[in-house]
Amino acid sequence: MPGLLVNGNEHPVQGLDILNPNGPAWCRLDQKDCRPRRTSWVRQIILHTTKGNSPQRLIPGRGPGGKAKAVAEFWRNDPKSSAAHLVIDNDGTVACLCDLAKVETFHATVSNAWSIGIEMYQEADNGVYEAVYAAAVKLVPALCRIFGIQFQIPKLPYTNKPLRRMADGGERCVGVFGHRDNTAQRGHGDPGDEIFLRLAAAGAEQFDHDRGEDLDAWKERQRALGETGEPMTIDGVPGPGTIEALKAAGHTDGIWALSRRDPNRG
Repeated sequence: MPGLLVNGNEHPVQGLDILNPNGPAWCRLDQKDCRPRRTSWVRQIILHTTKGNSPQRLIPGRGPGGKAKAVAEFWRNDPKSSAAHLVIDNDGTVACLCDLAKVETFHATVSNAWSIGIEMYQEADNGVYEAVYAAAVKLVPALCRIFGIQFQIPKLPYTNKPLRRMADGGERCVGVFGHRDNTAQRGHGDPGDEIFLRLAAAGAEQFDHDRGEDLDAWKERQRALGETGEPMTIDGVPGPGTIEALKAAGHTDGIWALSRRDPNRG
């Protein structure tokens, strides 16, 4: 069963139809739109809509498909250097256009080095099919588990400006964000509010990043982990060391919001 391409291996995701570069010829990026990834720690998922327009409307059901191919071919033929790792078609199919661990795509400027970009297909009338959101809500937690990215999102409503801590790419910001959160060049519709409402309903933690709520929460968790396990850095940034400590404490995925602690461990 085809899956997300990560370090040369395919990772199927239950409930998702996935295409990758081992499949159709169109399902891959042009070299001008990507480069080798410069870090081994992928810490952000950045969500986009293909048009970035607002106001948006929800379209029931699923579309006819074929849009991921159109997007991939547009990027390939566009002289500009821009593309994302993944495109969610309007029928809910996920096109993985490169190896997510090895390739850095040009989708979110200052956050490119340590992020994975997901484009959700938006129709010409600004509508987004239900199938797109449903697929995104399955895809995002799967990526969090695979890459050790905490399942957490911005808490406050979008205020027509990016998060201050994301202005330089947000090296200390871990989680799931919108393109609008890291640049003033986008806007409300990139990706809109609906996907964040759905991720919150799926259990994503919510933090006010500009007030450092995420850092405060994770410092407390790191202190507790250090008291019951190996000593660890208390910096409020849930990186690879924190992931391993969480796993050792019985959080099977190392993701706070996605795994329940095993009471028989730690």
